[in-house]
Amino acid sequence: PNVWPETETVSSTRNSRRYSRLDSRSDENIGRAFIRSIARSLEFPQLPELFVDDEFSAMGLRRYPYRRLTNQNMLSDFDGTLLRELEHIDSTVTVLSTFKNGGLQALYNFEYLDVPVTGDDKFIVNIGKLVGDIVDDKLKSVKHRVVETTFDRHSITYFLGPQFDADISRSMTNKTYRRWSKSTRSSENGSRIILVPSSFSTTKQ
Repeated sequence: PNVWPETETVSSTRNSRRYSRLDSRSDENIGRAFIRSIARSLEFPQLPELFVDDEFSAMGLRRYPYRRLTNQNMLSDFDGTLLRELEHIDSTVTVLSTFKNGGLQALYNFEYLDVPVTGDDKFIVNIGKLVGDIVDDKLKSVKHRVVETTFDRHSITYFLGPQFDADISRSMTNKTYRRWSKSTRSSENGSRIILVPSSFSTTKQ
């Protein structure tokens, strides 16, 4: 179940839930529009059929509070930079709002570069490894990270995943084959279903 942040009044709590649902629907529409754009550009008309429903999709309101103590476990293996979120590649389609909060960096030509902030009216859309596999790596997923900041950092993430019964075992052209499994993991807030790679083969099926 969702865990909603507590506010000072009941009306504020209701507004928080209402705007969160509206933002989730807006991000979902952006993610699906991006999938349709990819399908048109790469001439994969069947791609949007994998994202009709959104059982695996999730939105998160993320807060990175300023830390005065250095966590040595958060030093980058790449260049030793102190991080708030370690280097990683997403799995699906990510729609991200960073507002005026810097700290996000993306790897390009063996160098991590600062990603411009979105402000209040823009979005960052990132393609994850699963989508890259499905389109035969014609689009590359970007490794990224969040560096430690000297302020409380906030962002909103929306992860658009394929529907529950989507066939994600092979690419659009069958030239590559990647098996992804649906795994259920438990957390403090209940169980959640995630996608994890289990095997890979370049043999045409």
